[in-house]
Amino acid sequence: MHLENWDDLKFVLAMKRHGTMSAAARHLNTNVATVSRRLDRMSQELDLPLFKKRGQGFVSTSAADRLAEVAEAIEHRLRSEIGTIRSIDKTARIGLDIAAPPAVHTHYLLPRLPELVHLFPNVVITLTDKVFAQGLGEADIQIRIGRPEGGRLKARKFRDYAMRVYHGRDHVLNGEWIGLSNRYPDANLLKEIYRDARDEPRYRVEEMPLVHQLIRMTGLPGVLPDFSVAPSDGFVAAQLEGNSIQGELWITYHETRHNDAILRSVVDWICRTEPPAGHA
Repeated sequence: MHLENWDDLKFVLAMKRHGTMSAAARHLNTNVATVSRRLDRMSQELDLPLFKKRGQGFVSTSAADRLAEVAEAIEHRLRSEIGTIRSIDKTARIGLDIAAPPAVHTHYLLPRLPELVHLFPNVVITLTDKVFAQGLGEADIQIRIGRPEGGRLKARKFRDYAMRVYHGRDHVLNGEWIGLSNRYPDANLLKEIYRDARDEPRYRVEEMPLVHQLIRMTGLPGVLPDFSVAPSDGFVAAQLEGNSIQGELWITYHETRHNDAILRSVVDWICRTEPPAGHA
């Protein structure tokens, strides 16, 4: 590979993350033709295919995976250095993207953002919903379900929690239930606990906070993490055998960011964060 073409790596990384040329082009603020040309050039120089067409998108080859790993390390190292440089100027803004499941944002981070702004006035936070833990992607910090295995990530345990079936206090179980979209692996988790539930739910929704809202509105049972339920909600845990599936939340960031003082301070702050008053 010619040294002057090293920035082709960012096209490999964008393609691996986003899966289509159009999505990669939008992320890089360019066009599909440029993405295609850059990927073709790198593939020709390596004499190896980088992506293979599958359905409407592309899947990466092992060669693309290795190059994307290099590109991601460079990206995070640059973010760290830029943050360090900007921190010298007390008026400069430093951006941090925190990715987490929506329920974590809703019940751990959003209520505490004013405190974060007070402690780190120059840090500009972006909250990104990310349910599936398929790596950091473009996030600086990820709160994920379960400890990551492999990869160049630093990991720190955040919280233990339990998934339980909850319903309205006055609701009598009658087989009806609330489920998540079928695109989730645990879309029908409730049926593993509530064995008399009907085959299909009355409602399916995209995110846990919507399950919470529907239980409040209808009283029907749905699965929620215990940290998202407050006494004031009027929910009760269903009296069902095995109604407690244990899980862990972990905080991860790229190993190249380990000496990033701002990022580490925000991670420390997150780990000190307690649920809002009144939550389980």
